[in-house]
Amino acid sequence: MKVVVVGAGIIGMATSYHLKRIAPSAEVVVIDMMAGAGMGDTGRSAAAFRTIFTSRLNRLLAKTTIDFYKSVQREGRNLSMRFVGYLFLAGEAEAGSLKPVVSELKAMGLSIDFVDPPRGVRAKVTDDEEAREMGLYDVETGVLIRDAGILDPEKVLRYYEEQFMQMGGRAVYGVKMTGLIARPKKPLGIPGEPFAWQDYEIGGVVTSAGDIEADAVVLATGAWTGDLAATLGYGLPLRPRKRQVFAVKAEGELRSMLYDDSLTGEGSMPFLILPRGIYVRPEPDEGNFWIGLADRRAYGFEDIGVEEGLWRYGIYPVLSKYIPAFEGRSPHNAWHGYYDENVVDEVAIVDRLADGLYVAAGTSGSGIMKADAIARVAAALVLGEGKAELFGGVEIPADALAKNRCLEPERLVL
Repeated sequence: MKVVVVGAGIIGMATSYHLKRIAPSAEVVVIDMMAGAGMGDTGRSAAAFRTIFTSRLNRLLAKTTIDFYKSVQREGRNLSMRFVGYLFLAGEAEAGSLKPVVSELKAMGLSIDFVDPPRGVRAKVTDDEEAREMGLYDVETGVLIRDAGILDPEKVLRYYEEQFMQMGGRAVYGVKMTGLIARPKKPLGIPGEPFAWQDYEIGGVVTSAGDIEADAVVLATGAWTGDLAATLGYGLPLRPRKRQVFAVKAEGELRSMLYDDSLTGEGSMPFLILPRGIYVRPEPDEGNFWIGLADRRAYGFEDIGVEEGLWRYGIYPVLSKYIPAFEGRSPHNAWHGYYDENVVDEVAIVDRLADGLYVAAGTSGSGIMKADAIARVAAALVLGEGKAELFGGVEIPADALAKNRCLEPERLVL
């Protein structure tokens, strides 16, 4: 069997790895239009993770993936993985709605607790006239998820790439997919086949470097998947959404805050989520903070790159009210990338679009967090297996992430 995986980001490379792991005799080729693996959105990820969700499927996807990464690091491969925790700062209304959810999760034995706001955070901002005019609210409490943290996305990707290549996999970079090879299931020997009335299957890809024939093609093309699938005639509820990250040096008071590990003992503060959707991600190895905002912007690719105005007018005014040590600070670096967002339920789609054509995309910002599990599902589906075995031996149906599924809604949205 020959499989072409289109896309060498974390989902594509992990899928390629698991295809070779499960079926060593299969010929697996991964192609990417970039000059190397992970040069798209994977390398621009903020790369934070958590394993606690109310949805069982979300918990399985995240927990088994993180447990796999943990096992890799335990065996001596440094993924810069730190369980610094997730700390969500909640106002009075949010705290009220979260109490039953936290109680339910704690009853399941999961490590989630209400804690006081950490040092350096100004909990009462409504004393400030400007903060009141901005509609900011006081922090009532924090919700701490302990089985959560940060890692290096490029190190995770390199692990999959190296293992895949060692097993005999092949990667072709700098090659763009431009179409699919369709072939009739019952060829009649007539030029131009397959015709509209013929049953067909996908038999490979057309690329800028020529055709590559295959028995199966997997689209793991991230933010490009929705538009790409549409041009190929397949409708998917996937849209690109721009995300930006601003790096600020941890100097003075901010340095003390960065390395305050009193909540988790992991060498740094937790991944912090402030009101209004602003997050502060510690980067202790570099002595920086990575700061971003989950803004509700229009879907689609944008001509401009990093927007200085997002920092100046969207992030800084709120950030400096809740963490006064950021007053007067500016980013020394910034970058942007795209989520491949599933606009229906924000959970990845792994499905068969046609005979010989599969998709693994729509991770909605959880690609690193759930990549190993998603890849195992994709590999099982391509290989015709009824169930996918996740890390640790848990099995789920291979069609669990099909596009027409009906999922339990997630209630722990941070």
